[in-house]
Formats: sequence, C-alpha cells, structure tokens
Amino acid sequence: MTDPAMEPTTSEMLPVADGSRVRTVVGALLRRHRGRTAAVVVLFLAAAALGVVMPACLGRIVDAVASDAGLSVVSGWVAAAAVGAAGAVALTLWATRVLTGLVQDLLAELREDVFASAMRLPVSTVDDGERADLLSRVTGDVDAVAEAGGNVAPTLLSAGFAIGVSAVALAAVDPWLELAGLASAPCYVLGTRAFLRRSRVVFRTVRIREASRSQAVLDAVDGAETLAAFAVTDHALERVRDRATASIDAQIEGVRVANRLFRWINSGELVGLSAILATGFLLNLQGTITVGLVTTAALLFHRLFDPVGRLILGLDDIQRATVGLARLVGVIDLAAASPAMPESPSPVGGTADDVAAPPAIRVHDLTFRYPTTDRGVTQVTLDVPPGTTTALVGTSGSGKSTLARVVAGHHPPTSGRVLVGQTPYYLSQELHHFRGSIADNLRLGAPDASRDEMVSALRAVGAEWAVTALQDDPAADPTDSRPSPVPLDEGRIQQLAVARAFLADPAIVILDEATADVGLHHRDAVEAAIAVLRTDRTALLIAHRLEQAATADRIAVFADGRIVQHGTHVELLASPGPYRESWLAHSPHPTQHTEPTREAETP
Repeated sequence: MTDPAMEPTTSEMLPVADGSRVRTVVGALLRRHRGRTAAVVVLFLAAAALGVVMPACLGRIVDAVASDAGLSVVSGWVAAAAVGAAGAVALTLWATRVLTGLVQDLLAELREDVFASAMRLPVSTVDDGERADLLSRVTGDVDAVAEAGGNVAPTLLSAGFAIGVSAVALAAVDPWLELAGLASAPCYVLGTRAFLRRSRVVFRTVRIREASRSQAVLDAVDGAETLAAFAVTDHALERVRDRATASIDAQIEGVRVANRLFRWINSGELVGLSAILATGFLLNLQGTITVGLVTTAALLFHRLFDPVGRLILGLDDIQRATVGLARLVGVIDLAAASPAMPESPSPVGGTADDVAAPPAIRVHDLTFRYPTTDRGVTQVTLDVPPGTTTALVGTSGSGKSTLARVVAGHHPPTSGRVLVGQTPYYLSQELHHFRGSIADNLRLGAPDASRDEMVSALRAVGAEWAVTALQDDPAADPTDSRPSPVPLDEGRIQQLAVARAFLADPAIVILDEATADVGLHHRDAVEAAIAVLRTDRTALLIAHRLEQAATADRIAVFADGRIVQHGTHVELLASPGPYRESWLAHSPHPTQHTEPTREAETP
C-alpha cells in the first residue's frame, strides 16, 4: 500500500481544463484549416462507401453460383469486388495522408501555444506546486497527444465512417437483419460506458502519479548532498519508491480496465453475428431473402468487427490524449489568466535606508505562502550585515530557496517586510548558456563592458580557458558581429555565469545552490569562482552541502518553513541541534570544531 502522505494532492498541480474548454480549443484549431478538414471528411466517407462494395459483390457471387448464372457473371462480380477493394484502399491512404498532415500542423500550433504559455508563466506560478507537473505536461502530455493525433486519429476516423456506412448498407439489405445486428449493442454500450467511466479517472491518475514520481526523483537527485547531510536520504528514497509503486499500480489498473472492455467487445461480436445468421436463416426459409443477401449481411456485420474494435480500443488512446489536452489547455489558460511578468524583479517592502544603521538585507517577520499548495516560509526574521555571507541550509522543501526568491523580488511577501539596500543579483542552480559567443554571454550582465573588463572578470573567477577563447572571439569587439560559438560543459557554463555576475559588480548576490547541477570534476573550480564573487559583497548563500555553509559568516538552519537555528559555524557546532548532528555524521573530521577559513581569491 502507498502511504497517502507520499502522494501529491491535486491542489499541488497546475490547473486542468474541463471538457467544454478543450472542445473549444480544438474547434478553434480546426477552423483555421476548414478546407483540409472538409477534404478529410469527404475522402474517408468515399473510402467507407467503396468498402461495402466487396461484401455486396460476394453476396451476389453466392447467389450467382447458387443459380448457375455462369462464369461470366461470377467473373464480373469478382472484378467489381476487386475494383471496390482497390478503390477503398487508395482513398483510405489518400485520406490518411491528408489527415496526417492536418494533424501534424494542428499539433505544431498547439505545441507552440503550450510552450509559449509555459514561458509566460510567472516564476511564482511555476514554483507553486511540483515543478515536475509542468515538465510532464510539456513532455509526456505533448507526446500523448502527438501519438494519438498522428497514429490513432486516422484509424479511428476511418473506423467511424466504416461503421456508419456499413450500418446504412446493412439496413438497405434488410431492416430485420440490421435489427438482429443491434442485439450486440447492449454489450458494446455497457462495456464502453464502464470503460469511459473508469478509464478517465485511471488515466488521469496515471499522468498525475507519473508527474509525482518524476518530482520525487528530481528532489532526490537535486538535493542528494543536502539529504545526505541531514541524514534523510532513506526518507527521500522511500518517497521515490512509494511514488513509483503508486505509478505502477495505476498503470496496472489501466490494463485491468482495458481487459474488461475486451470481454464486452468479444461478447458483442458473438451475440450480433449469431443473431444475424439466425434471423437470416428464418427469413430464407420464408423465401423473403436469398442466401447471398444473408451472406452480404453477415459479411457487413463481420466487417464491423475490426472498426468497432479499433474505435472502442482506441478510446484508451483517446482518453490519454483527452487528459493530455486538458492538462495542456490548462497551461494555456493559466498563462492567459496570469498577470504580466515584470520586465525585471525588484526588491519588495522598501529599501534598507528606511531604518537606522541598516543591514544590507533585513527580513522581518516574513511570511510567504504559495496560494495553491500553502507551502512557503513563516515568520522569518533575519539580518545580513553588509559585506558578509549568510548561508541558508535545510532539507528540500524547508523554505530556504523560497526565502531567497522572496528577497530577490520574485514573490511578494504574504506578510512582513523585506528590506534590501540595492537590487540583488540572483544566480540559480540552473545552467544557462545563452546563444552567441563568450563575449555575448558576458555582456548580458554588463552591455557596455570592454574586452579588458571581460578578461579581468574571467581571470578573477579562474576562467583562463575563456580568456584564451575571448582573444580569438570577434564578438568581443563591439564593431564585429560575427558569431564565435565555443563548446562548453556544465562547469564552464556556470563559471561564465559567475563571471557575468562579477562583471555586473552587484553589491548583493543571492546564490541559490549555484553548484547543485555542476559535476564533481567541475565543482572545485566553480566554488572557487563563487568564493571570489562573494568577497567584499553581501551574499545570501543557499547551500546544499554543509562544507559550503561552513565558509559563511553566519548560518541559518531551516525546517518546515522556519529558522530553527542561527549562528556561526562554531556556535552551531557547539550547540545541540540538526546542524551539529549533520556535521558530526558526515564530516570527515567530526571532532574538528575550528572556524573554517573562507575560500577567497583575489583577482
């Protein structure tokens, strides 16, 4: 059994559009391509009409043989059957080709709308809830809709027209035979209703649990060192295991739902065909219908086996696609309803000049709660003196990164105040290599920087490799716009990010786990660069390893959105609490309580 506490609630996810809204969006997309939509309908209808030629001709052949009509008559009906079959195949292929092109264009437009909407979402909206939910929508849900549109839509549309035309043809043969075929309807209707009623819930649960599982994996990987430092790795792995088990259980339930549908379909085929043959036998005994027409009716009904089965079984993919569409449209609607993002974040609550002898950063009785999940920080008070570094540590979800984003101006406080002396420079753990050369990337932080200034910044953070590349970079000369791409690994990308911040020369920097996504073989170089950036600046350092936190002047330990400990490294080691316990458990020299030396390099 899965622990409910390990399950994400629906409130932690981004919104999902209802059925009417999804139909509105799909209808609007189709109206952009009225001509091709009409062509698809006409072609599939014509293909379905030609598809009934073969059963009709086979019935005629039976009657011709029974009446000794001769070889020429039989040959004529055989030729007609062949022409009808070939024509049906050709038109079906043509219709499928037109439909596939239409679907791909529609999917491209939908994908562009979704990605554009996702990029317009405010940071607070993306942070509110599990970020893997958005990731699963722009990946898994887009793939589900693309698969259904590209592979399933032609099959289902062809099946739908085949069923409709075959039903009309069966009624034309004899209304009593069509009525007999309707004996299968209860099996199909009851099976389909049960499937739809259950499958929509199951497949939506599958998508939610897949997103939940992905989030647990992301949290475990991103915060591996923090989890180890606070001795909660086992809990994180248990969370991953429980969510993976819940995802598998949901998928197994989906298979069970589909298997129950198969039994209903097979029962309907048996009942319908038996009823037609029995009715045809009685009508033939009365002399009201020939054996050939009974054969035609039986073949027409048998012809329905495949399209009916494909149509009903295709509901599996349609359900997945419908759920995926609802989740994608939810992103589009959320972006449309969200307030416009500001051109740049700004500090909130005023400036530190509002108080006497102000710290560079003052957080007073701050509470911030995400509106959907109600997670965040509660009544946090913290001062960061000018020119010092305060490290925030804690497990994933403890509130340390949330506080950093509020201080950076990404989110306004729910209550309390945040006072900052100057606009802070925010450097996150995400790796961003922007289009263009090294010079182009550096000038994002200082557009008017000269070549000498860029070289100085690169050398200050230990990026000598970039200095060499910059010498041959035509983009370093503002009058030369030729591109000069340089292949970069993750460590060099983050070194450039630190150099860009150094070039911008901010008074306050916020370092939100800036080495979390950097591999071990690059970490020392990036941490040395960050140490230089912190020198003579006010820094708020969100640390995922206690060794990083130990280099700070002050350390604040977070748990459940609150500061539970605050002091220097030596003070925290001397006091019982989570920091001391984690340090003693994971430090290679647990008895060493001396004040660590702050890493710093001079340019």
